[in-house]
Amino acid sequence: HSIMVIFEKFFFFVGLNLVRKYALNVSWRKQVLAGSLLVLVFNSLYFIIIFDVWRNSWFYIFTDVSALFMYTLNFLASHACMVEVAEPGYEAITYSLITTATNAVSPLSAVVSYQLLAFFPLLNDQESIATDTPEVRSQFASLQALVMLINVSSLLSLPLLPRQKKETREMVAKGEISSFWGSFVILSALTFLCYSTIVTFVTVKYHDVYGCMKVLGGGGCSADESSTMALGLVSCIFLYCYGVSFYLTYLPILTGERSFSRSM
Repeated sequence: HSIMVIFEKFFFFVGLNLVRKYALNVSWRKQVLAGSLLVLVFNSLYFIIIFDVWRNSWFYIFTDVSALFMYTLNFLASHACMVEVAEPGYEAITYSLITTATNAVSPLSAVVSYQLLAFFPLLNDQESIATDTPEVRSQFASLQALVMLINVSSLLSLPLLPRQKKETREMVAKGEISSFWGSFVILSALTFLCYSTIVTFVTVKYHDVYGCMKVLGGGGCSADESSTMALGLVSCIFLYCYGVSFYLTYLPILTGERSFSRSM
């Protein structure tokens, strides 16, 4: 594990320098698109491990590190706009706010990942995974495919990202202010932070009591336990993500307020 962490940090550092040298003025949308698709390619290599085509610790490290290297494109593109958005004298506050919002949803993604395991009961414990039966492989492959599909669908929100520094400055120069969306962002970050904190605390502190509940990612405390609540929570999170993206990006196009553009 330590070796993999060292490789990850090294390749992340190399990726940052390559992007800074050769792709600093490339469209941020193109960077995110390229990074996401390349991560998808390397994530698909996990199927080779899942179905025992080739299981090798170095091959696993290669796929994981390579995906992180491509993630560098997404990282730089999403953070480069902070410099242009921040007003003079408020750079640190702006960066702190965006970083806080990013860190708030990071635990949420882990929580949602655990809740998805409720629909794949054979992956809930190491003993079951260690059996490596065709059923376990099938559920593992289904989970991996679902995660890849979710990652690809995140590209639907790509139009929300400005293309480059010039377009970002033009948006800032318009001086548009929305107290509603400002409050919405802060409230969303606080809600996600509280939700992920509570779920994490309950699953760690009271794992023996509540860890088996499907709503917390367990396989179920009883044979007849319903998956409705887990499905409802996951659906609400996805509805929030895709709903906000649709409202801000595609609804104005459908209503004629904006024109559709294929430009990246």
